Amino acid sequence: MNETFDQLAKHRIIPAVVIDELRTAQPLSDALVAGGLPVVEVTLRTPDSLAAMERMVDRRDMIVGAGTVTTLAQFDAAWRLGARFIVTPGLDENILRHGRRRDLLVIPGAVTPTEIMEAQNLGVELIKFFPSHSFGGLPAIEALTGPFPKMKFLPTGGINLENLPAYLKNPNVFACGGTWTVQREWIQTGAWHMIQVACAQSVQIVRSLA
Repeated sequence: MNETFDQLAKHRIIPAVVIDELRTAQPLSDALVAGGLPVVEVTLRTPDSLAAMERMVDRRDMIVGAGTVTTLAQFDAAWRLGARFIVTPGLDENILRHGRRRDLLVIPGAVTPTEIMEAQNLGVELIKFFPSHSFGGLPAIEALTGPFPKMKFLPTGGINLENLPAYLKNPNVFACGGTWTVQREWIQTGAWHMIQVACAQSVQIVRSLA
């Protein structure tokens, strides 16, 4: 768990992908790796998502996690396939405890002070702030770090190349997640070069802030 946490902290970007067709898993993985960003959160929103995640895990050169996990059954399916981390859209104590039993990093969703306080009391150190843009974006995160100075945030939703530097400069922002590097249309149309370029540009921003 700690090793995955450290690796994600190093990359600081977690692309969140929606896989509509299993055949796209391989070229998508190739584009991510070629762009210098061997990290992916496969959202469990489509019939082919778990099979696609398995193919990515089998490469052994990527940090692969499962997103939009809402049940223990989904958790176990992803865990059995070799997922390195789990992302949930909301805060679920049962999934958090299951993650500790499996020694698997769980990043729960939390956006309100009440949710964040509950997460903190459950021992959570990193939360997904989603949808970031709809809930106030960076100003909201800056305000929330007042009462929760030790909490780390993974904002997702509304992140792009233009506002990425501002987010990453915030010391409480652990990493940024989203689809700006892996737009669904690009995956569907096979625009792998676009994905590679977007990844490379994002990685350059991370390096410029190091």
